[in-house]
Amino acid sequence: MKKKFQICSATCAGIILALGMNIISYGAAGWQWNGTEWHYYEKDGSMATECWRRSGDHLFYLGSDGKLVRSRLIETDGDYYYVNSAGARVSNEWRKLPNEEADSSDEPDNVWYYFQSTGKAYKAPSSGKTSFKSIKISTGETKKYAFDERGHMLFGWVNENSQRVVGDDAWRDGIYYCGTENDGAMSQSEWKRLEALDDNNQDNTFDDEYWFYFQSNGKKTANTKRNINGRKYLFREDGNAQYQWYASPSNASSNTSQTVNSYYKAPSQCWLAVGWFLTVPSEEIDAQAYADEEKYWFYGLNNGNVVTNQIKSINGHSYGFNEDGMMLHGLYKMEVQNKKILSYEKIENLDQLPSADENKTVYYFGDHPKEGVMATGRTTIYLDDEKHTFYFKTSGTDRGSGIHGIYKDSIYENGHMLTIDSNMRYGVIQYDGKEYLVNQSGKIQKNKKNVKDADEVYYSSDKDGIVTSRGNKQ
Repeated sequence: MKKKFQICSATCAGIILALGMNIISYGAAGWQWNGTEWHYYEKDGSMATECWRRSGDHLFYLGSDGKLVRSRLIETDGDYYYVNSAGARVSNEWRKLPNEEADSSDEPDNVWYYFQSTGKAYKAPSSGKTSFKSIKISTGETKKYAFDERGHMLFGWVNENSQRVVGDDAWRDGIYYCGTENDGAMSQSEWKRLEALDDNNQDNTFDDEYWFYFQSNGKKTANTKRNINGRKYLFREDGNAQYQWYASPSNASSNTSQTVNSYYKAPSQCWLAVGWFLTVPSEEIDAQAYADEEKYWFYGLNNGNVVTNQIKSINGHSYGFNEDGMMLHGLYKMEVQNKKILSYEKIENLDQLPSADENKTVYYFGDHPKEGVMATGRTTIYLDDEKHTFYFKTSGTDRGSGIHGIYKDSIYENGHMLTIDSNMRYGVIQYDGKEYLVNQSGKIQKNKKNVKDADEVYYSSDKDGIVTSRGNKQ
């Protein structure tokens, strides 16, 4: 916002009147008008040069030729002052003036000065350290401004040595941010989204801008984690707020599966994801999904780490997560120990069910009542476009694993219910070295005598459903 000037109380006419009165009062000594310019004569008759002299409530400067100086920046004893068009020294006032060093690299054409109550332009302290002055502006607000050793108001990125920081790395090297050329107010207790050229960021969502948070003292927050308004953020070494995937240094290793464990929202948000979130995996996690922009569900813990390699209960339902934190969805053969997933492999057809010599069992993460919920009890699953019945344990330390054996008068292997051809009324299933008589629904038929299948074959069974006879009835 462009600053509004505080105009000095005396008008130009009043200043001239004061000078005129001095002529009358002092005669040969004091202020004199030679027809074109004002001069000041000392009591000894000498013309005053390169010095300040008062008229009324104002101070005026005489140049080396003794003429009254107007509309010019004046340097005396290392301090800077400004005299207006009437020649009066200004005070408590902003002035935008041409920059004599504008030809230098990265120097603006014009610069702002603030002239204090003494008339001195505020400038950097002798220590050279950046110091901010509180100044009330035309809106009634009080804001803080910094100046260099020349009295130039600083803007943009500023370091700790009262210097503007420019160039592609300004966002890295700067400590404070002081707005645009016509603003200059220190950013404090606020977020700023600022231009940042970063060749190291190859993320396809990066648009040459980062979010920064400036503390109450104006310094950018850097190299730390911080809670702001109830959200958790991570600020990198250069102060930019982390977004997307982040690998904690303590967890980083050559194994990519261990390097990514926290997610910070998209560039427009940047806060730590806690709870469920849907996003594209990083390129390190899944290069194909990253390229295709395919989204997966993840779950972030309160400490920021995503859940990995486990079956976890969340809001009354259980979910499975792989080593990268991606939620599992579908039928899997898995090696699970105390809810820890040691290995997993997705099953697309019945031939992929665990063999007898595999120390693995079957879990299903379906769509009901929510996507990814671990199934328990009787469940219908489609494999190769065919409907199959599975049964998963409803309790115990291995809850959710597929039933193996005879359960509720049906035979299961790795959770899959063994059945006969749906066109047959009865048939035989071999299990554990025995032959069991079952119907087309997979139910064991007990104490049956001469029941006939669709091929006119007769069966009989004992109390356990084990076949005792079969053949054509005579």
